[in-house]
Amino acid sequence: MQQSTKVLRAFVVTLALSTVAGCAQQASPPPQAAAAPSGPELAGAWYQVYFDTNSTTVNARGQMVVKDVAAVVAKNDTTRVTVIGKTDRVGAAPANMALSHRRADVIRDALVTAGVPAARIDTSWSGENQQAVATAGQVDEARDRVVDITVVKQSP
Repeated sequence: MQQSTKVLRAFVVTLALSTVAGCAQQASPPPQAAAAPSGPELAGAWYQVYFDTNSTTVNARGQMVVKDVAAVVAKNDTTRVTVIGKTDRVGAAPANMALSHRRADVIRDALVTAGVPAARIDTSWSGENQQAVATAGQVDEARDRVVDITVVKQSP
């Protein structure tokens, strides 16, 4: 037991030193310019707007997220925004699909109002499918009542 503890400690120390050395190496700029990425690259981040049960009302935090996304998009005219509406499993699946559609539309409309060109927004919805937290039917899960927003910079 004592031997395996020593081996584990040695492994952890080696891993930590390797990580530190790798970080230090990454901190210095590369000698040559990096090649241009082939495909989209992340221009902002992944954002989420949460909703109350059976609601499409964007709360104050959600409004701040919309403003943040609009600011990221305003800095680069080659960005595209993807909006995906989702729900938890409370209620019937067809009603949840319609609710996720309305949530996605509300966020798309808020982004347009905040200055994001509508032509650069892709909107979809998945109802109670593709949940962040897998639950059984009729389970109220706040983390699944969400609209996911991603901002991607398109290659010229």
